[in-house]
Amino acid sequence: MERKNNLMTWVDERLPVSSFIKNHLTQYYAPKNFNFLYFFGALAIVLFALQILTGIFLTMHYKPDALHAFASVEYIMRDVSFGWVIRYMHSTGASLFFVVIYMHMFRAIIYGSYKQPRELLWIFGVLIFLLLMAEAFFGYLLPWGQMSYWGAQVIVNLFATVPFIGPDLAEWVRGDYLVSDATLNRFFCISCYCSSFGISGTDLPSFGSSSFGGFK
Repeated sequence: MERKNNLMTWVDERLPVSSFIKNHLTQYYAPKNFNFLYFFGALAIVLFALQILTGIFLTMHYKPDALHAFASVEYIMRDVSFGWVIRYMHSTGASLFFVVIYMHMFRAIIYGSYKQPRELLWIFGVLIFLLLMAEAFFGYLLPWGQMSYWGAQVIVNLFATVPFIGPDLAEWVRGDYLVSDATLNRFFCISCYCSSFGISGTDLPSFGSSSFGGFK
């Protein structure tokens, strides 16, 4: 026990783990009107972690190639042990993730969590929401089925409606003159790395500003 206390003291002198746990978990102030609506923020973090975990397992077998993408999804569903469970956890979890996010935003609006001094928390939340929509859009193309292809075609063409730069912007997003292998590779990269890291990086200051602002 003494050795454990010495180890924690040594760690706390270099990284305040104990004070972080005490201030944000074990002794964090909670209001008397605490109810289930406050749970959706933590539930969103759990679902986000589930998306990352299942996504890692899916990328072990998925091939971001126009000729093999759909076949690799079929391989995951039929031949990989419990691959169908992991894929459905990922796809259905994404839909549930957005339901939880909408409930979390509803709670923030109803309780005025966007007001002073928590405006920065709301801004971070909006940025996370935009990144989540981008993540969902990029991931939607990856199965490379008919719905994925034409869904990507419709959404990318929305960029073409931007005045003056629209056609060039849509071509830049696709990486080609039409939705093709280059688009699939680009979307796979952004979905797996850029968007995920962006959401994770934005979550950290959001958590910090939430802890600093407290409950209102």
